[in-house]
Amino acid sequence: MIVEICANSYQSAVNAEEAGADRIELCAELAVGGITPSFGLIKKVSEKLSIPIHVLIRPRSGDFTYS
Repeated sequence: MIVEICANSYQSAVNAEEAGADRIELCAELAVGGITPSFGLIKKVSEKLSIPIHVLIRPRSGDFTYS
């Protein structure tokens, strides 16, 4: 079984890897369903973690209908 953890901060990503997660889904603003994290967070996490990082691509909260 592959364990993927949704992480919304540097510390939560590090904690997930240390706890044995197989990969990370990195996002921001989980309270609104998740949005794309900042470039700075992506860079910092990718420099530290050795497991795969999947970045959520969602420019705003709400539904997934875009015009």
